[in-house]
Amino acid sequence: MFRILLIFIILSITGYITIWLKNDPGSIAIEWQGWLIQTSVPIILTITLILLLSLIIFYLILKKIFFLPKTIRVNYKQKKTDKAEKNIIKAFSAKSMGELELAETLSKDAKYLNGTPLKLVLDTEINNHYGNEEAYIKDLKKMLDHPETLLLSVKSLTNFYFNKGNLKDAIKIIKMSPKSKNTPKWFFFTTLKLNILEKNWDEMINNIKSLSKYTKTNNSEIKHIKSRVYFFKALEHNKEKNSVRLKDINISLKFDPSFAPAITFKAKLLYKKDKTLGLNYIKKSWKKYPHPDIANYIFEIYKDKPKNVLLNITKQLTKLNNNTFLNSYTMAKVALLTESWSLVRQSLKIIPEKEWTKGIYIMMADLEKKEHGNISKSNQWIEKAKNANLDYTWGCTSCTYIQSSWSLICPKCSNLNSITWQQYSLSKIYTNKISTAKIDALSFEDNNSKGIISELNSGIDR
Repeated sequence: MFRILLIFIILSITGYITIWLKNDPGSIAIEWQGWLIQTSVPIILTITLILLLSLIIFYLILKKIFFLPKTIRVNYKQKKTDKAEKNIIKAFSAKSMGELELAETLSKDAKYLNGTPLKLVLDTEINNHYGNEEAYIKDLKKMLDHPETLLLSVKSLTNFYFNKGNLKDAIKIIKMSPKSKNTPKWFFFTTLKLNILEKNWDEMINNIKSLSKYTKTNNSEIKHIKSRVYFFKALEHNKEKNSVRLKDINISLKFDPSFAPAITFKAKLLYKKDKTLGLNYIKKSWKKYPHPDIANYIFEIYKDKPKNVLLNITKQLTKLNNNTFLNSYTMAKVALLTESWSLVRQSLKIIPEKEWTKGIYIMMADLEKKEHGNISKSNQWIEKAKNANLDYTWGCTSCTYIQSSWSLICPKCSNLNSITWQQYSLSKIYTNKISTAKIDALSFEDNNSKGIISELNSGIDR
């Protein structure tokens, strides 16, 4: 609207001047060195306009001539750049198709762009594939100088040094990543992991704060991480006084009161200080947060004492909560250890057979062999165990690695806080080539069922 109004005003003014000059053209006289020139105002204006336009055209022509060499150079550079970029795109496409030799050839043809972010990314991928470590690291370090490739370079170099066991250089590199809302969560988690491995507790706590500040990690996840980190800190401070370790354990349990490894460890510290205090804490914890790890610690305490003592304390525990499955399972396990055969059957009978796990079937197989020496009946239970639901165990949510106890960092894939108490499906086990027998061995290493487990292992894909 404004533009239309402006055009209207200009045209109106121009029209008015034109009409005015037509009605009253006037005259102009110029005397110069004996010459007298007389003309009208419109002619003078026309001549002035022509001269002005001529000067502008002359200037543009001179400018074109003056900058011609530069224009030629820019056009030449642009053509070389365009050609190199096309080769780089072709190289990435070839690499995606698995044509590494073609990708390498195309990369060499794009040497005009050597040192540029795009070319460096291509070269690092090719060098990494061929195991050209020196060139790979050299190009990654060059990528640190470019904002576009900084995060990629930091991540790649950090992983490289970490896999080499060079934690010092890994930490040095990852500190170069900017701390902002746009920084991926991976950098904060990895920094935290490196701090943990170096046992740098102050930096570890600071990085948890950064994780909360710069990422969209929700509060419950932050609490979960804090719980695990403080528990790990307590575990590692084995030279500290129990009071110091208890302080960290209490912080861990404040953020997650149900965390079984922390509960068990606190019970150990208290038991060393005062047996009654330790046992009371175990009972209190089992009442609210029953877990096999807590039961296993009970087994550890009473393993050298008369069997009836272990049996009695287990009976006391199983009356403290309403977890039918875990109470019955724990009672049956202890009964098998104490050779209380009828109690094994009585305890397992409480659990509906549709809820039976592989461990329960193995327990029944072991019972038949030990109580009656009935190998045939034992084998029948073993057959049922092969297709049963697996028992819960500590395992990695990333790589499915399984182990007998919790750890803050997965020993296999090195992921932070990925070890959780979980139940694997048979499909997941076979897909990831994990032996179900390994899980069984972890679950029953305390009840001398190794013979049963080895039998179960026949025909299972490792």
